[in-house]
Amino acid sequence: MRALRRRYRELTVFACALLGVAAAVLARGPVSADGVVFDLLVAARAAAFPARDDPARSPVAVVAVDERSLDDDLLRPYPRALLAPVWAELLDGLARAGARGVGFDIIFAYSASELAGVVPAMAAFDAPFLAALAAHRDRVVLGRSQTAIPTMPMLAALRDEQALGLVELFTDPDGRYRRVPAWRVAEDGTRVPTLAGGLLRIAHAPAPADGVLLAPRRHMEAMATYGIADVLRCARAAPEAVAAAFRDRLVLVGTTHRDEDRKVSSGRFLAPPRDGVKVHPCGLERLPATIPGSPTVPGVFLHAEAVAEVLTGHVTTTAPRAAVSVLTAATGAAGAAVAAFGAPWIAALATLGLAIALAAGATSLLARDLWVPLALPLAALVAAPVLAYVIRYIVEERGRRRLQNAFGHYVAPALVDQLLDDAAALRLGGDRREVTVMFADLSGFTALSTRVDPETLTATINEYLAYIVDQVDATGGYVDKFIGDAVMAVWGAPVADPRHAVHAVQAAMAATERIVREHERARAAGKVGFSVKIGLNSGPAVIGNVGTERRFNYTAIGETVNVASRLESVPTLYDCHIVAGEHTAALAGDDVLFTELDTIKVKGREAPLRVFTPRCPRAQATAADLDAVARYAAGLRMYRNGDFDEASRLWDAFATERADRPARRMAERARTLAIMPPDGRWDGVWELVNK
Repeated sequence: MRALRRRYRELTVFACALLGVAAAVLARGPVSADGVVFDLLVAARAAAFPARDDPARSPVAVVAVDERSLDDDLLRPYPRALLAPVWAELLDGLARAGARGVGFDIIFAYSASELAGVVPAMAAFDAPFLAALAAHRDRVVLGRSQTAIPTMPMLAALRDEQALGLVELFTDPDGRYRRVPAWRVAEDGTRVPTLAGGLLRIAHAPAPADGVLLAPRRHMEAMATYGIADVLRCARAAPEAVAAAFRDRLVLVGTTHRDEDRKVSSGRFLAPPRDGVKVHPCGLERLPATIPGSPTVPGVFLHAEAVAEVLTGHVTTTAPRAAVSVLTAATGAAGAAVAAFGAPWIAALATLGLAIALAAGATSLLARDLWVPLALPLAALVAAPVLAYVIRYIVEERGRRRLQNAFGHYVAPALVDQLLDDAAALRLGGDRREVTVMFADLSGFTALSTRVDPETLTATINEYLAYIVDQVDATGGYVDKFIGDAVMAVWGAPVADPRHAVHAVQAAMAATERIVREHERARAAGKVGFSVKIGLNSGPAVIGNVGTERRFNYTAIGETVNVASRLESVPTLYDCHIVAGEHTAALAGDDVLFTELDTIKVKGREAPLRVFTPRCPRAQATAADLDAVARYAAGLRMYRNGDFDEASRLWDAFATERADRPARRMAERARTLAIMPPDGRWDGVWELVNK
């Protein structure tokens, strides 16, 4: 179980990849959200890869029954249901112009012959249109619906039900039109061609079995579109202009009225043409968009776009489900990885970058007529980090609570936060580290205990211990334990600290300064306060849990700790507050100015040890401070050479001038040794007989 917790990040990434595959398999194709993503990709492709071809040279053109044409003198005499003469003239004119085929996005479900009983002259009203249909039946497709078909005379003129095409289109689940089928299956099981399918049959162009996915490269109304009145007028006055506009093209005829048959398609985000283009002085003009600011287009353009995409070879195919599954797994794994291993802001930027890369890649592929449905991959990319963070929170929060319970009462809050951010910094069970250890002991306990009650004594001890602990916390140290009125602290563990010696010395100096100040304040108030003795030593130590499975303590053990414990009693010998081992002084020497006190031999250690006391931060050292260190060192050289009289003279002079207490103590020792020289050969080492 512990191994699983350690590998939870990798397991989360793997799980998100599996969930991505499962989601893609269960979806069994594009999901509803893919619609809007597809529309955005179509717009992005148009911006990144703008179409370079001339719309006027498209293999498809549209003749619009627009509002301006309906108000024109050529069409105004006819009710819209009785435009047979207009249709006849249009069909003949397009045939003479060399149009490849003509499809009517109009259902001619009404015949003027039905009025013959009332108006006998109407019996022959449709004759010109019927004659035109009969003459050009091999290149005409009339619109029909599932329930309505053209009148019987028109069917008779065409002689082929395949010359009819369904004009009905069906929306995606979000109500948008994105696909135009080539045929539909009727209730009797027969295949009925659509208007687009019928025109493609005329052009002998194979239509995709699953229909045409509409992916326009420009706004659909940018297709060459001409008003029917302009076409009729130019067919009479300048047939060559009509021929230039429609020769070898499939032509769709349909209404573009603002209030009729408008549909929202996959091209809804594309920029519409806002200005018309004059083609010929006869009045032929390519029309702008009917409603430039609208996301809708007249339905006839959907059929026209489907036919144009097939004829130009730009039929968009959909990426295989397996590819989408792999992509979803990859994005899920990537999203989980950045969240499981990275900081939140890095994960957010990485997720955004991956989403942009996905969109850019999908846009580039769409420019090559391949659509990669991105809804599931994007959803996985967004959902996976959320899931990863939930798992990360659950797992790491348990670890956080465990660490807080273990260290919350022993370590400064800032240090606990460091441990929680870097769990590798704490390896329970034992770890060899380079550390600095401090033992600080409050002096004056006996004097105070005889003058105050136990409650006051405990409160005073806690107050003075807090002065030490505050500085340990402030410098990133770890309070290992309290031993009566003493404190053991460690720097460099459990969190690594390359400046552990500097921080330990800084804490000792700051704590000493505060305790001396509080002691003086207590004396001035007639109370008894505490003094402090501090021993510091740096070196290797074993850091970890010591004890049993049921009861243990996180601590430091080893010779470095033992020596620090011995040094805690040494300040009394030199009438100072802090004594540091030589390794501590060497590590902190660039930051702190030390005075070398002596060479001693402590109990439990064979080799002698040079000891130092910190004087001040090196950056604040004055010429007088440097001179004081040098003068003490001069006395120490005489002392080590066995010239005790000269050493005492130098130290006495220095102690008198500077009130230096260690110098005064060493002068007293030198005078004693001058009177009672040491037995045997003098090596300058002072051996401690007690702790």
